[in-house]
Amino acid sequence: MCETNAKFLHLFEEEPSIDEVRQIRAGKYRRYAGLSRIEKLTDIPTFARNIRDVGRVIKGYAQARKMLKELKPDGILFKGGFVGLPVGVAAGHLGIPFITHDSDSIPGLTTRLIAKWAKLHATGMPAEFYNYPKDSVVYTGTPVSDDFKKVTKEDMDAYRKGLGLKGCKQVVTIIGGSQGGGQLNEDVVAIAGRLMQQHHDLGILHIVGPVHEPLMQLAYTKELLADERRRVIVKGFVPDVYKYTGSADVVVSRASATVVAELAVQQKATILVPGQLAGDHQTSNAKHLADSGRALHVDHADREGLHLAIDGLLRNEAKRKALAESLGKIAKPDAAKELAELLISNFGAGQGSGA
Repeated sequence: MCETNAKFLHLFEEEPSIDEVRQIRAGKYRRYAGLSRIEKLTDIPTFARNIRDVGRVIKGYAQARKMLKELKPDGILFKGGFVGLPVGVAAGHLGIPFITHDSDSIPGLTTRLIAKWAKLHATGMPAEFYNYPKDSVVYTGTPVSDDFKKVTKEDMDAYRKGLGLKGCKQVVTIIGGSQGGGQLNEDVVAIAGRLMQQHHDLGILHIVGPVHEPLMQLAYTKELLADERRRVIVKGFVPDVYKYTGSADVVVSRASATVVAELAVQQKATILVPGQLAGDHQTSNAKHLADSGRALHVDHADREGLHLAIDGLLRNEAKRKALAESLGKIAKPDAAKELAELLISNFGAGQGSGA
């Protein structure tokens, strides 16, 4: 039910749990973080694309309305994103019930626009983080891979051995990534030498994003002594990220809701450094979690603050344990099941074609 390309359509068609894929037009409202109001107003190409996409939304609404009349679904789940707006508005006008799911503590623009028609709001973070009416919120959590589980001392040792850091008494894992991760990657490299000197048996696992990997490999080699460099593993992308986070005494990450959900299940002491993204949802996630004592929050590009936070946690086992246990209290390892049960209990097997 969205505009997509042939590559992703092919993936959907190969998934046995998906019965059918339909496409409609959809338009995106582009809001780029880090730009001033004047810069946004004078960005003519972006302004023109936004105006063009208004027409796509209108066309998508007509397509969605026709499709929903044909399918007669018992209910709909909206996960956010601009592709859901035409369908959400059409469903609201047709009186078709739906449930939204927000992973972040700030609902996305589409979810906010269609919220008044929603039957319930499932949330990825604790209900008190949201401004929805209390009786409309159900805290289901954000679904994560089954690979993520509470990490034992035996698990941690096994992960470290498998990744080549068996001799390290402490490990810091950094999830930089490509989207907005360049600044965080650079900040970590800049403070790595000091951390290594302060903590002589420290190992660093750094996921930097494929785009940044060659430069980050070189940067670490220039910044560190040979013995220190051997205790740093840099990867552009890893399919088994749970081993990298599971190995850590401290995890440093952007504040995406999915990563937070994964770290909560693993019960890891976490430092969140929000990326500068449209909607500022990562900053909201980090502030909520820091204010409730579940993580530490360091501002974007605060290099010294990041150094102090990592060094402080490495020196304080009790603080690490307290943060890990507190974050673990909001873990929802069965989030996918809870969300599915919520849909079934509210929509069931009615007279329509399904959800």
